[in-house]
Amino acid sequence: MYTFTKNLEKEEYDKFIENYSMASFMQEYNWANVKNNWQSFHCGLYKNQELIGVCLILVKKIFKNLKMFYVPRGYLIDFTNFEDLKEMTINIKKLAKENKAYIIKIDPNFCIRQFSIKEKEIANNYSKDYDVKNKNLLSLGYRSTGINKEIGKNLQPQYNIIAPLCDINSKILTEEEFLETYNSKFKYYVGSFHEKRGITFEITNDIDRVTDLVYLLKQTEIKQGINLRDEDYFRKIMKNYKDQAYLVFGKIDLNKYIEFLRSNNSDEKEILEAKNLLKENNDTLILSASLIILPKNKKGIRTSEYLYAGNSLNLTKLRVSTGVVFEILKFSIKNGCHYCNLGGVDGNLNDNLTIFKEKFNGQVLEFAGEYDLKISKIYYPIKLFYPLLLKMYIKKIKRQS
Repeated sequence: MYTFTKNLEKEEYDKFIENYSMASFMQEYNWANVKNNWQSFHCGLYKNQELIGVCLILVKKIFKNLKMFYVPRGYLIDFTNFEDLKEMTINIKKLAKENKAYIIKIDPNFCIRQFSIKEKEIANNYSKDYDVKNKNLLSLGYRSTGINKEIGKNLQPQYNIIAPLCDINSKILTEEEFLETYNSKFKYYVGSFHEKRGITFEITNDIDRVTDLVYLLKQTEIKQGINLRDEDYFRKIMKNYKDQAYLVFGKIDLNKYIEFLRSNNSDEKEILEAKNLLKENNDTLILSASLIILPKNKKGIRTSEYLYAGNSLNLTKLRVSTGVVFEILKFSIKNGCHYCNLGGVDGNLNDNLTIFKEKFNGQVLEFAGEYDLKISKIYYPIKLFYPLLLKMYIKKIKRQS
């Protein structure tokens, strides 16, 4: 009845994802090309010669003869079908043993809860049938690692905020309907607020513009004391997600801004600041930039991904980053998306990222988190030291960036 392959052809893999609801970009075929410092397998499970499940497995060497199988935001299979899930597990477990992996760690793309910060009625697409999915995984020997609210405790943040672009029946809103979901205070800081001050927005898939994104990311690193990815990483994303990845920029025409300040009798300090920026830069200055990835699936629930925001340390009160996100949300609607994932936040929902992201009618995704499937007896000793190993791995990634 079932057959399994660890080397599914790209065309067939991609075709399956096109018809799979809520497929994450981290389970797309080309994600292996971005994460090329990991070994990888593109697996497929057939039932009566029909492809019913796929997954991208990333393989990381922990020590000399010790490996970890990691399936980010996967598998892509019907988790409510116990027999199909069982067969996928049996085959991947066998593959793990053949490759001397001590663990299979999955981080499925479904949630315990999907709830609105503003307590409005929502469509619980991501948390649908959670109890059944969780029960099936536990019955097959997977062990939930539990709730980790702090970013960095898991390989992927367990809490994300998404901006809804659909109604409670999952019907995608028109741009006019979408604008109506925001209050007047929010709408004051987008649209004409930016236009009057000479601020415009640009969306492009020109890979050479990655340089502009990285420049602003470096400024964000200085401000927040963090390390982000290097230019090569973003070029790999743009190259491997050609028709999906876009750069979004918020720019200001400094001459128009100075004219606005003068015509509105603004403080001389503001005018002097703008004049100094004009001396040091071209007429146009990029103040905010980010990366968006559109979903590959054409059916079911489609979610775009807002990634890696970089912002200038200048003219922050103009809230250009808010405008960039708003342009991303409108662009997502035009491309048939139900949601835009604004990325990870602290699970206590009291950090600065939450404060910024919740103003976009934010809904919280409390992901099911990581599930471990033990392959080797060494799993338990490693588990004791896993938090330390994870910290060491994250530090290593930062040094390489």
